[in-house]
Amino acid sequence: MVNIKKIHKNLIISDLLASIISSRDTIDILEKIIKKVDNKSIDLDFSNVKFVSRSAAYALLSMREKLQVKKDIYFINTNKNVANMLRVVAANRIVPQKKKPEFNPKKTSIKSLFKKVLA
Repeated sequence: MVNIKKIHKNLIISDLLASIISSRDTIDILEKIIKKVDNKSIDLDFSNVKFVSRSAAYALLSMREKLQVKKDIYFINTNKNVANMLRVVAANRIVPQKKKPEFNPKKTSIKSLFKKVLA
């Protein structure tokens, strides 16, 4: 018989990290924890997490992608704000925003402006 506990693990993010996740450093800590877990499938339970910053969401999705070969990582019990942040960051990773045009102003002397008006 297969040992279910060895295959699947549930990690409660608010207990491991905090209810507000606002930095990439926090995700580095989570990655170290996940690497130590000897399970193939891991649920990251966001049930008591109130906020995830954009940078933390990006780091979280990058970590998940990097570890995808060895572990199946799922996000569960995300509130609306956390789910939306993950969705927006994931969408921007797939289709990055257009690069803003450069602003290159040209210098013009006041005298040259008056010459054009008076001519």
